[in-house]
Amino acid sequence: MSRERNHSGAPLGRVIWGGLSLQAAYTPERRQGLGVASALAPVAARGADPEARRRFLMRHVESYNTNPVLAGPLLGALVRLEEEALDGDPEAEARAIRLKRTMEAPLAATGDALFWNGIRPAAAAVGAAAAWTVGAWGPLLFLMLYNTPHLALRVGGVYWGYRRAEGIAVLLRADWVRAVRVTAPWMLLAGLAVLGVLAFAPASGPEIPGILALALGYVLGRRGVPRGTVLALGAIIIGLIAATVLRSPSG
Repeated sequence: MSRERNHSGAPLGRVIWGGLSLQAAYTPERRQGLGVASALAPVAARGADPEARRRFLMRHVESYNTNPVLAGPLLGALVRLEEEALDGDPEAEARAIRLKRTMEAPLAATGDALFWNGIRPAAAAVGAAAAWTVGAWGPLLFLMLYNTPHLALRVGGVYWGYRRAEGIAVLLRADWVRAVRVTAPWMLLAGLAVLGVLAFAPASGPEIPGILALALGYVLGRRGVPRGTVLALGAIIIGLIAATVLRSPSG
């Protein structure tokens, strides 16, 4: 019955603000636990019993780690369930704990595939390629391409998760999530290929040391170094081939 009520007093704005700093207090022991507890602290403040507030914070300060982007829907769902617990639902607290434990790994795996291995490097490659022709607009293009889905999930996801509560698992089965996971690596390959072409095209781009430095920076900036190495070296090879083809008529 309590699940159907309209909970309008959630301090979601403060929860969103705290969620943006989810990893600011990351520790090896608690990982994101301090960040989660800090983000949800406005909900705990609604409780009149100091001991209940202490238990609330201790419950969420426990070790926890997931992808910070997809943590937005989870934080919203936890706000909803914890409010229901404060409103007298005897099972809501247990459901909140169960939801955290159940969604931790799936959200981490999906978020890492979508953002760390897909959208972020693909947007960076497109932005870097654009920087050769439009200068400072290239980094701005990267920020726009990355932050549009990033903030939509990290900020808007809190409101969505608050409405769906334990139904946030449907996010993992969404068609657009599958589509991005499939297309983002190909976008990254295309962006790196463009970098290689621009780097070695006649009268355009830096010399070999410049593109090698770019490739090295890309490799070191990735978590999966072997895969990043293959992609970066592939871009260099494509650029060399393209440069040879472009120079052959005058050579």
